[in-house]
Amino acid sequence: MRSSPRFGELLINHHLELLIYLQPGHDKRIRIGYLRGMDMGSPSGDDPILHASERRWRLFGRSHLPYRILLLAKMIDRATSQHVREKASMTLAEWRVISHVELMGRCSASEIAEAAFVDRAEVSRAVGVLERRHLVQREPNPRNRKSSLISLTDEGKRIYAAVREERGRMYEDWLSDLSEEERGQLDSELRRIMRRVVLTDPVG
Repeated sequence: MRSSPRFGELLINHHLELLIYLQPGHDKRIRIGYLRGMDMGSPSGDDPILHASERRWRLFGRSHLPYRILLLAKMIDRATSQHVREKASMTLAEWRVISHVELMGRCSASEIAEAAFVDRAEVSRAVGVLERRHLVQREPNPRNRKSSLISLTDEGKRIYAAVREERGRMYEDWLSDLSEEERGQLDSELRRIMRRVVLTDPVG
């Protein structure tokens, strides 16, 4: 069996055309990117991770814009996952619960799952972890005896505020190349796509 690549080692599999890049300062994570057709002299500079991301972006072209939206969402999820893991020792699912409870107020796991468009079982597991850490608390739901209402504890609110402040700066950095007018236009166009997806989805 082939041994794992050492830190700082660069391996290229010419059959799969994958780049495996291990670099100090990146949490020892394996970076994978498609190489075929990649212009190493592009404006991306010498960063292989950025090159890989540009390659993914160009893989299907403008005719597959939904793919690009999904790809960007995955990149944001990955960045968020790393950030909340480092700053609050949370998974992405746990941060999602914390955020939705703060924004929605007291709510059930089902309401969080519906709002976040995720599986209820994932939300329930995250709530269990957060409750054991005393970051959320439950109380009986007067509208449904089979469920509980979830709210943040004082410690949960403190951690949310600290992490959210940093995330706000990250959001601003991600959007720094767009003017206020462009941001508004982008939001409007994405909403139009969302509405069309919902209206044409046979499953609903």
